[in-house]
Amino acid sequence: MPKDPQQRRSVLETVKAPLIFSFALAFVAGFVTLIVSSGGSDNPRVDHDSAELNNPINLALLAFGIAFIASLLIVSMLQLASRDNPEELSQGSGVNRNSEELYRQQVAQRREKARRERAEQERTEPEARQDDPDEPPYGQRAG
Repeated sequence: MPKDPQQRRSVLETVKAPLIFSFALAFVAGFVTLIVSSGGSDNPRVDHDSAELNNPINLALLAFGIAFIASLLIVSMLQLASRDNPEELSQGSGVNRNSEELYRQQVAQRREKARRERAEQERTEPEARQDDPDEPPYGQRAG
């Protein structure tokens, strides 16, 4: 998220466009369903008083609700898919980190640690042989 409050958008601004689009699409679907289920403009139905599902008003409201939810879901998913990740996610730990650079740093640290351990071992190894001269030099060629 942007740290500058002027760049940060409020929730209302980010939700307003998908809601308006979904409402408009749902209104069209509901209106078309109302006209089609009532028999059109030339042949209107007479029994508009029933409270069953085949009532044109009920069908129009059902189409409105389904179209609103479906279009809102699709628009929201497309909006999430098109949004870029913030830059801070590419650093540190997480899914989007720069793993190649971290791997190179870890390899360099391991090599440095191994070099220090070898140098320490070479310094302490002759001292250990001098402490116990009777110990045979295992792993070394006889001279």
